[in-house]
Amino acid sequence: MMNLRADDFSIQAFVAQILLHLEKVDHPDLHKIFHGMLEKSPPLNHPLETKPPFFQQELEDSIQGIPAQTVSLKPGVEYLANRVYWNDASRGVPEFTVKGYSFAEIIGKFGAYLHDSMRLGLYVQAPSVDYPAHAHDAEEFYLILNGHAEWQIDDESHHAEAGSVFHHPPTAGHRMITSDQPLLALWMWTGAIEGRYWFVGHEEIDCQLK
Repeated sequence: MMNLRADDFSIQAFVAQILLHLEKVDHPDLHKIFHGMLEKSPPLNHPLETKPPFFQQELEDSIQGIPAQTVSLKPGVEYLANRVYWNDASRGVPEFTVKGYSFAEIIGKFGAYLHDSMRLGLYVQAPSVDYPAHAHDAEEFYLILNGHAEWQIDDESHHAEAGSVFHHPPTAGHRMITSDQPLLALWMWTGAIEGRYWFVGHEEIDCQLK
């Protein structure tokens, strides 16, 4: 598949493709935000500093290996992955988590496209990494693009694979444990997108949002 050029990329077309994968998600507010972006394109954020992720090879391998379930999103992901600022997260508390994942914001206050009520971005987690249970005030959705993981939400455990969609209600604890392959996903925050973020068991410590 050929790489998209800037003239060929449309953020609204990318949003429409994501929405197709979310059609079974029963969440009117989420769908309202997406349909709002289809009616009026989120503006570009200029100038935007870009930075590659620490897990660059894992990101590239995951994008190239995107399977049939989510391949419709591959051109847009491939285009955007090099045009965003990647955070190699410790959330300001490295004692709680290893440097095992990177994330970037595509749409939102810090993204390539501006939006005041949603944050949407890319996420890559290295193989064999345990991202400990954490929570935040924002409501969150994940769309898995490639890879496998054990996905825990409060007391429930699920298997994550390409095409899986996970919903984390506000303050719900969630934990992701990757297999021997990296995990690539899209993440979305709605609601209290500038609220608190914390690790379960350390609720008294506020963590960085980026």
